Amino acid sequence: MARPSIADDRKTFLSVIRKQAHSVGNGALRTELGWNEDRYWKVHHSLVEDGRIVRGRGRGGSVRRAVK
Repeated sequence: MARPSIADDRKTFLSVIRKQAHSVGNGALRTELGWNEDRYWKVHHSLVEDGRIVRGRGRGGSVRRAVK
């Protein structure tokens, strides 16, 4: 089976964040997604650059959906 594309990963990342009422820690989110660090950060940075998610605070950092 082929690995999902970055576009598929972005959709998956955003769908998991939508379930959260507030921000979610990067470690917890990566664990929930079941992704390795390289895959997680590649998608994370892509979404930050596009303004789809916003970085938050916390020991390992956190993210939340960008408010439009």
